Amino acid sequence: MQILSVLSALCAGFLLLMNYQNNISVNFLNEKFAALTKFSVHTLTFDLAIYTLIIFVLGILSVIFFVAPLYFSLKEKFEAYKRELEKGSISNTSAEAKIEVLENKITVLEKALDEALKKRN
Repeated sequence: MQILSVLSALCAGFLLLMNYQNNISVNFLNEKFAALTKFSVHTLTFDLAIYTLIIFVLGILSVIFFVAPLYFSLKEKFEAYKRELEKGSISNTSAEAKIEVLENKITVLEKALDEALKKRN
């Protein structure tokens, strides 16, 4: 993915260098639509290099604003999952500790029973 982003940045830089003297016209309101709505025609003319740079920056910003909420949402879910796993491991550890305590009690009771049986005989 990083290779694609570097290649796209290089392509955009190449387009900027090759088209810095060319002009482009962007129509915000063309003549036919302006005649229908009785507005004036709005056209903006600037270098193709600036146009390419603007489109590239807008593309990057749109990706950031689209992916950032998804990233933070997934990060929050991952943290909650990690906390849940830690709780599970702690409960497993406490269950293992309880089992060990019970096993120790059983061995102590077995020894006491053996001693009591020896004293009786």
